[in-house]
Amino acid sequence: MKEIIIVSNLSCAVICAKWALDLGFSQIRQILFLIGGLLLGPIMLLILYVFLVNKARKEGGTGGKLF
Repeated sequence: MKEIIIVSNLSCAVICAKWALDLGFSQIRQILFLIGGLLLGPIMLLILYVFLVNKARKEGGTGGKLF
């Protein structure tokens, strides 16, 4: 059981760091999101997903269209 939580939070941390890189955050913020992903997992993914949707909406991309 403990291994599942560790692996899932590690996966969330890697994805958080990648999304922070895609958003153009500084290296310090990327590291903070990596640590946040290790500790909070899916909550940090949700926060970064909202950032990604807002960025797509500002740029007029397809991910920013709600309806």
